[in-house]
Amino acid sequence: MQINRSLEFVVRRVATIITLVVILLLLFQVNSVMAHATLVKSDPPRRASLTLPPKQIQLWFNEKIEGTYASVTVFDSNKKPMTENSPEVVLDDPKSVILNIPLMEPGRYIVQYRVMSVDGHVIASSFDFSIKNKMQ
Repeated sequence: MQINRSLEFVVRRVATIITLVVILLLLFQVNSVMAHATLVKSDPPRRASLTLPPKQIQLWFNEKIEGTYASVTVFDSNKKPMTENSPEVVLDDPKSVILNIPLMEPGRYIVQYRVMSVDGHVIASSFDFSIKNKMQ
């Protein structure tokens, strides 16, 4: 009788552990399938206040992106695009794009981007930064 109870306890404990492991594995696989490219870093950074204007905008994502579908636009404080240039994929880093921009005056700018991750999902967002007057 005591052996049956001990055996039953062990079997239940093992079944519980196996069930938890299976659930965790399923959750991990669902997260992998649902993963999309996300912006992990930018230069200039979000909400940066710069003393010198940048020569380019560079965006880094957490996974490879389809460079031919990438779109990056920089708008000035009047919501006018700063350039008609298209972003270029960094050759040795398929998770990054660069947009060359003309000389920028002091003011607030908005970077708007739209990229497609290699899994086909489109991600679009924006962030701002500012360039200070030399007197500030």
